[in-house]
Amino acid sequence: MTRRGAARVMIAAAAAAGFAVAGAWSLRLARADYWFGQETVASTAKALEFTPDQSEYLVRLALLVGDQDPARALAALRQAVKLNPNDGRAWVEQGLRLEEAGDLVGAESALLTAADIDETYLPRWTLLNYYFRRNNADRFWYWAKAAVPMIYGDPVPLFHLCGRVEEDGRLIGRLDIRQPEIQSAYVFYLLDSGHADLAGSASRDVLAGKRKEDVPLLLEACDRLIDAGRIEDSEAIWDGLAHSGRLTLPPRIEPAPILTDGDFAVSPVGHGYDWRLPELEGISASREDGAAGLRLTFSGMQAEAAEPLLQFVRVEEDAAYQLRYSYRTSDIGAESGLAWCVTGMNGERIAESRELTPGETADGIMPFVTPPGCRVVRLSLEYRRRPGTTRIAGYLVLRGVQMQLRPTSGKQTGS
Repeated sequence: MTRRGAARVMIAAAAAAGFAVAGAWSLRLARADYWFGQETVASTAKALEFTPDQSEYLVRLALLVGDQDPARALAALRQAVKLNPNDGRAWVEQGLRLEEAGDLVGAESALLTAADIDETYLPRWTLLNYYFRRNNADRFWYWAKAAVPMIYGDPVPLFHLCGRVEEDGRLIGRLDIRQPEIQSAYVFYLLDSGHADLAGSASRDVLAGKRKEDVPLLLEACDRLIDAGRIEDSEAIWDGLAHSGRLTLPPRIEPAPILTDGDFAVSPVGHGYDWRLPELEGISASREDGAAGLRLTFSGMQAEAAEPLLQFVRVEEDAAYQLRYSYRTSDIGAESGLAWCVTGMNGERIAESRELTPGETADGIMPFVTPPGCRVVRLSLEYRRRPGTTRIAGYLVLRGVQMQLRPTSGKQTGS
């Protein structure tokens, strides 16, 4: 055999040996993966027998061992970070184990190391929880702010935890939340967690983003703020949406009318300071064909007391107003049970009109005076079946409703 031939034989033998080693290693990995996939303590330990240098397996073992054998769990985690110092999850788990063991210095060091090497959400979320448990507000807020840019998934757990430290509705500014979707999530969280009265500042931040998809959320916030008596906050949302053209409202005129769309020229928004048409069995609403106006049809199957139309109206306190309205009816008798009512936000009745009477054309005036401190009144059309009568079946067309300030003062009764 020539030297060249011998060399070829040696190369082939080496390659064969290499393939054999690679094949054996692949087989070991396959066996390790199989055992690792069983997700039990015994199977994970078996996987480590095949590949003892896998930090991921050691972290899994520590999680599975858990509270049953904390010493073994901590040893596995220490071995994991020794094998892979850049394994952020291993450092996080080690920090938590050390905290449970009472080694707060070691725990804090491990968690800070995790945040240094792993720029994801988990280490920061873990650190802010750690400082929450330690009652360290300064470090808590530092890491809460650091966590925000890395948020993925649901941010509400972060909002809840921050709220346990302090809830003032200003988390967007405190944590420098710039992602529009997270700002919106915070407003939703405030409304959903019983803090609607604090949603004004956050709603202004969302409003400034001018995102079309935020309009329903902002309208809900506006409604809830009205209910909570936070009038300035609700006005900021409503006026901001209206001025930016994100609401379908009649063209603005000067001076601006007190009521929104008193002629029913467009379909009501149904929120804020526009008309609301609650869905009521036996009562339907529709626009008049070819003319401004709103038709309310009563089937005779409606409830004996109902409120088919209402609007929250911004007013001045201790001021004299009058409501003017024009309408016509069909198939509705003299004792209609229909009347306008003005109530305060605490439910006190301020004024009530006479019942609407039948006729092709009719007009009415209802004077009233707002009480001291009143910023918003609730104007509603009420239906109450009169005793001894059947429920009305017919329709009412409202042609126009206007509210005006009166130059006189003093309380007057409705007419």
